[in-house]
Amino acid sequence: MLVDLNVSWPQKDFKTPISKGDEELLKATLMTLKTLGYTHVALNFTVSHMEKFPNNVKEMNPMNINERFKELMEHTGLKIYSRITLVIDDPSKGQSVAKISQAYDIVAAQPVSEKGLTLATTNLDIDILTFNYQQRLPTMLKHKTICSCVNKGIKVEIVYGAALRDSQSRKQFISNARSVIRSSRGRGIVISSGALQPTECRNILGATSIVGFLGLKSDSCSRAMGELASLVLLNGRLRRKSYKQVIAVGSENVVDSVSSDDSRNVKIVRRMNGEEPTTKRVKS
Repeated sequence: MLVDLNVSWPQKDFKTPISKGDEELLKATLMTLKTLGYTHVALNFTVSHMEKFPNNVKEMNPMNINERFKELMEHTGLKIYSRITLVIDDPSKGQSVAKISQAYDIVAAQPVSEKGLTLATTNLDIDILTFNYQQRLPTMLKHKTICSCVNKGIKVEIVYGAALRDSQSRKQFISNARSVIRSSRGRGIVISSGALQPTECRNILGATSIVGFLGLKSDSCSRAMGELASLVLLNGRLRRKSYKQVIAVGSENVVDSVSSDDSRNVKIVRRMNGEEPTTKRVKS
């Protein structure tokens, strides 16, 4: 199971729909990831926390994955998920995450200020903490802040796509990624591409070679793109399909593998198609 939790959705706000050309480029990126061995991919819609969101929950997610990518998923077997990344600056002016999370499989926070980082690591119910790796971090990352975030089950994302662009982005990526690895002590890290186009996609060996020399061990890199990334999908599913992430009800597959996360004692349970509806208890 190989997972990429961050393929950029080519839309900057809710008002401007994506063009036909952007959609074709996105499909080409997804096909490239499938060729490289990925089985699960999340499309990432990045939007400001202060953006005016639609009142209707059904209109909050502009991706329409089941309709737009139905043929691609049936043809390739690739599983595609929706993700929203909230760019957080001023916490007092933000939208309610509880309402937004109903429309997406994964919720991530990208703080761009010290106040935003404090909010993201303490009060928000999110799955991923990420940063803009092409710009300086909003503040110096402390062990206590990041490790407390990891202990709650929130994964910290490293986006290697920034290392494949211009020299300035590459320089900033190296500095930021080292800071993330240092402050998290290499725990709870997931690795994603953040790909804007097919040429920014890498297989597991390519991604490991990019991140590995910055201080993250090779086995941690493999877990970051497999087991830990799958736990993010599980966490998102439990948030939407369970009560307080304790009980999941139904015969729908939660995720396609069995593994565990030592930091939260969460067990991923595989349920076969056609199985009678059951109730599974998951420790948190």
